[in-house]
Amino acid sequence: MNFASNLSDYFLLLEDHIHCIPKFATAISPALSAWKELPWVIPEFSHLSISGKVFRTSDLACLTAFLFLFHKDTHTHLLLSKFGFLLGETVSISLTPSLFHSRDYNFTSKDRCYQKEKVKEENLGEPNNPPALIYTNMVMKSFHQPKYAYSLKENYFQTKYLIPGHSYTVVFSQTHKVIQIQFLTGIGKQAGQVELGYKPVLEGKVCARYTLLGPLIKGKFNQKVYNEDFVGTVRCVRLLETGSQDPSYSGG
Repeated sequence: MNFASNLSDYFLLLEDHIHCIPKFATAISPALSAWKELPWVIPEFSHLSISGKVFRTSDLACLTAFLFLFHKDTHTHLLLSKFGFLLGETVSISLTPSLFHSRDYNFTSKDRCYQKEKVKEENLGEPNNPPALIYTNMVMKSFHQPKYAYSLKENYFQTKYLIPGHSYTVVFSQTHKVIQIQFLTGIGKQAGQVELGYKPVLEGKVCARYTLLGPLIKGKFNQKVYNEDFVGTVRCVRLLETGSQDPSYSGG
């Protein structure tokens, strides 16, 4: 890996016999741009255990030294997850849809189980929004109420005059295991980030602490949450506006 340190800013890890979707680099580029000013270690662009992970080339020397600390038979994907955790990444940055797929069926038993589990998670079916209350300081436009964005029906929430600090917060009636979170905004130019919250306060209108999950990418957010211990305590999901926008907005 060290040889790549001076060739570019990023390093994409791929195994042999991997099928890449057309224009995969074009799909990765806006995601990295959205994350540019935010802390990250290993964003994942595939459900595969190793392939599809992206690193900063500045981290490669540290990663190589870390891998050499363990026996060669240790599963690489386990080491990669530990490496991210050691550098402060408490939640996997697992972006969808998957851009890379395997053509090799000669997996070990553990790899095969990992592959099947990832594919199962990728096919989650229809969304299931648990009971929740919606709070926002965004200005409602017309009759498009905030609750419409959380509804699974063909409604939407529309606002105007967004400014940094505006937020849209979903407060669950109880803690939930969050598997995947999706946001869709209007014209694809909104600048914002999604956060997970814990311990509701102020009569349940906000949470006492929030952790960054990721930024909007071209006005959209579609990310999975894998860490079982971490997601078990989620009580709030907040979309936080980080830049001034056009005078109209819709989210769903």
